[in-house]
Amino acid sequence: MSNATSKRKQIAPEWLKLDNAAKIYPATRSSDWMANYRLSVTLDEVIDEGLLNQAIKNTIKRLPYFAYRLRRGLFWYYLERQEGYPTAQPDAANPCLPFTRKRDGHFIMRVRMHEKRIAVEIFHVLADGTGAFTFLMTLTAEYLRLKTGQRVPAFAPYILDCRDKPKLQEWEDSFPVYARKASRPRMEVSAYPLRGTPAEKDYLQVTTAIMDTQQLKLAARRHNVTINTYLAAFIMQAMLQIAKNDKKKRRSAKPVKLSMPVNLRKYYPSQTLRNFSSYINTPIYPSYGEYTLDEIISLIDHYMGYELNEKMMNARFSSNVLAEQSKAVRPVPWVIKGLMLKVMYVLVGERYFSNVFTNLGNIPLPQGMKEHITRMDVIVGAAHSNPISTACVSVNGKTFLNFSKTIKETAFEQSVLTGLVQDGVHVTVESNRRNIT
Repeated sequence: MSNATSKRKQIAPEWLKLDNAAKIYPATRSSDWMANYRLSVTLDEVIDEGLLNQAIKNTIKRLPYFAYRLRRGLFWYYLERQEGYPTAQPDAANPCLPFTRKRDGHFIMRVRMHEKRIAVEIFHVLADGTGAFTFLMTLTAEYLRLKTGQRVPAFAPYILDCRDKPKLQEWEDSFPVYARKASRPRMEVSAYPLRGTPAEKDYLQVTTAIMDTQQLKLAARRHNVTINTYLAAFIMQAMLQIAKNDKKKRRSAKPVKLSMPVNLRKYYPSQTLRNFSSYINTPIYPSYGEYTLDEIISLIDHYMGYELNEKMMNARFSSNVLAEQSKAVRPVPWVIKGLMLKVMYVLVGERYFSNVFTNLGNIPLPQGMKEHITRMDVIVGAAHSNPISTACVSVNGKTFLNFSKTIKETAFEQSVLTGLVQDGVHVTVESNRRNIT
């Protein structure tokens, strides 16, 4: 056994309980759906597969948590450490496929490559976007070191030095650490459900809008809001239009709700790379009348201003922690717990939002990396019953907005992009959409 492997064994625990946010995902997965998402970087040269596999090995030594496997216990699923490393797979036109033993072994994280692109796809049970982003950026930095001979400096918080040892804080379940006894009710008003004609099975359709970040920032500034609120307004506007045209009045009477994840590390000194995020479900009622763009922007901005503070965020996730710690739940076998979680997810899990909008924001890059990265992408796999998801990231002066969906209709993304163009933002559009006869 190598000295590096021995050190990793001493530091990385044999097994880990699932974090508080992860427990729902094993219960809701199926053979054709899992809560997966994808992050990718595009470099300025074609990827060397051999160097990429070496970079994966080096990165896993620094971040062994990303090689853990999912196992089922008597009372809960858990994560188990395993030796070995995933190897790079050829990329595919249909991202975020469910993990299978044949394709992925026991790993619930995969690395894909195509020409100049490196992509990481992760089952949400393992990590949230911040953790996955740290893995991808550390991997990319290590690959560039092997490729160019120049070490990219560690760049807190998301580029780590592969020469360092793993840190116990990186696999902490931070939810119970920072939870308090005060909590909020978890029940909400059900949201308007986006619906459409199912597209080809097992094929996630992705449309990408590419925009100049500075132009986008100036457009948002004209409305006195951030880029995040500005883009959220066009997404909300598109959903409101669809709801207003819905002939089923019972459905269209429900609020359109946009779910936006919130990175809890902004409020607490957590170093975890596991799940540690919450969300805000912003509602607007289409039945109340017509809304101008500025009215939508104002509603989102004020609602986010009310919700986005440590007290409100803590009360929200503390509700889940208190439910998990209930003495009545602990001794219940997983077979029953899993069924209860699945029923709860079907009844309320996705009924509280119409669409999700994830925004990693503008990513600053250190020298040694900035000149080699030409683009980045975030793709959220479509939810189990909600067929459309949106995600955004900005890097090196460009903003990449991705729409991922499992329906044929294009009204939603067309409405978003038309609104941006009409407001003076130039948009370039790409798609993996296939013409299916």
